[in-house]
Amino acid sequence: MKFLWYIAGNFTILLIIINNPKLTNLSGFRSQSTGLNFTRSTQKNLQIITIISIFLFLLLTVINILYTDI
Repeated sequence: MKFLWYIAGNFTILLIIINNPKLTNLSGFRSQSTGLNFTRSTQKNLQIITIISIFLFLLLTVINILYTDI
């Protein structure tokens, strides 16, 4: 169960970094100036996937707390 929790956490972090509105290209990660150039529909879909990923992470956190022996 914790393995899924770790994957959901890392995936959520990755989506939040990609979905940063102030970051117009990946020049912060690479020295080249090649941008992602997302369309509006792609940005909207990315935001929906990010929200679902956050809720999945929170749900897995609650399940992990409830079913972990202390």
